[in-house]
Amino acid sequence: MGEKTENVLKKYVLPTCFMCVITLLIFLYLTEMKSLALGFLLMALLLFIINVLFRLLVSKGMKGTSIITKTTKGFLFLFILFVNLTIAFSATILLFSDEMFFYPNQDIESYEKNQKYKKYEEIQFNKDNKEFSGWLLKNEKGRAPLVLYFGGNGECSARRFHSNKDADYWNYFDGYNFMMVDYPGYGNSKGTPSDESMFDMALKTYDYAITREDVDSDNIVIMGYSIGTGVATYLASQRNIRGLILMAPYDEGVSLYNSILDIFHGPLKYLVRNKFESIKYAKSVDIQPLLLVSKADELIPNESSLHLSDAFPNGSVLYFLKDVKHNFFWGNKEVFENLNKYLQEVKYE
Repeated sequence: MGEKTENVLKKYVLPTCFMCVITLLIFLYLTEMKSLALGFLLMALLLFIINVLFRLLVSKGMKGTSIITKTTKGFLFLFILFVNLTIAFSATILLFSDEMFFYPNQDIESYEKNQKYKKYEEIQFNKDNKEFSGWLLKNEKGRAPLVLYFGGNGECSARRFHSNKDADYWNYFDGYNFMMVDYPGYGNSKGTPSDESMFDMALKTYDYAITREDVDSDNIVIMGYSIGTGVATYLASQRNIRGLILMAPYDEGVSLYNSILDIFHGPLKYLVRNKFESIKYAKSVDIQPLLLVSKADELIPNESSLHLSDAFPNGSVLYFLKDVKHNFFWGNKEVFENLNKYLQEVKYE
C-alpha cells in the first residue's frame, strides 16, 4: 500500500503541480494582455486542459478499490478544485486590475473652451516614439518658475485647466506657470496607463519642460494629487526640483487597490500589478515636501500618508485638514493657502 501511494504521488500529484506551475507562468503573460475577452478565453482553455489531463491520469492510473487509493483520489480531486478556483480568482483580479484602477478620459467640451483662452498653450511633444499632450498656463511673461502637476486617476488636463479658470483657482499660483501633461491613454496622449508608463511619461515631461525658453529650470515644483502623488514622488527622486507638493498621498499602490476593493492583504498583495512604491522613492528625495492630508479622506487611509511622510530623509511639512473628502482637495481654501505659502517659500529668487 505504501508503494501504491508513492506511485500515486509520482503519477498524479507531481504532474498536476507541474501543470499548475506552467499555467501560472502563462498567466503572468496574460496579465499583460490588453484584451479582457482574449484573456478570459485563454484562462478557460488552460483550466479545461488541466482538468482533462488530470481526469485522464486518474482514470488510467488509479485502478483499484483500496481505501488508500479512494482517499488519495478524493484528495487529488479537492486539490485540483482548489487549483481551479485559485487560478480563476487570481486571473480575474489580474485581468480586471487596470479597469478597476484607471479611468482614461477626455473632456472635449473643456478642450474646445481652453483653445479660446489666450493664456493657455496646448502642449504636444513626441519622445522615443511616444506621443504626449496637455496644457500650459502662462501666468508670467518670459522665463518663469513652473508647477508641474500630476493629477488623479479620473482627471484629464483639459478639464483641470477649464475648472481652474472657471473657479478662479489660478490666483493661488501667482508667480508660476502651470503645466499638466496627460497620462498615457488620457486626454490626447497615446499609450496605456500603468505605473511604469506613467513614471516614464513624468520623466519625459520634465525633460521636455526644461528645454522650453519660458521655463526657469531652477524653479520647478512638482505637484501631485491622489494617484499622481506616486508619480510626483518618483519624479522628485530622479530629477532636480525646488519643491514637492502632495495632496492626498499614499505609501504604496496596494493602499490604493484596497481603497477600491479591500482584499489585497497577505499573499493577495502580490496580485497588485501597479506597485506605485512612493515610500521607496521618497527615500531618494532630498528636499522637504508639503503633504496635505485629510482626516476625512475616505479613500487614502491617514496611516498610509503618515507612513510616507516619515520616509523623506529631510522630513516633511505635514498639514492635516479636518473635513475634506478625497474628491474635494481642489477648491478647498486651506489647501490653496498652504500650497501658495509653500510655493512662495521655496521659490529661488
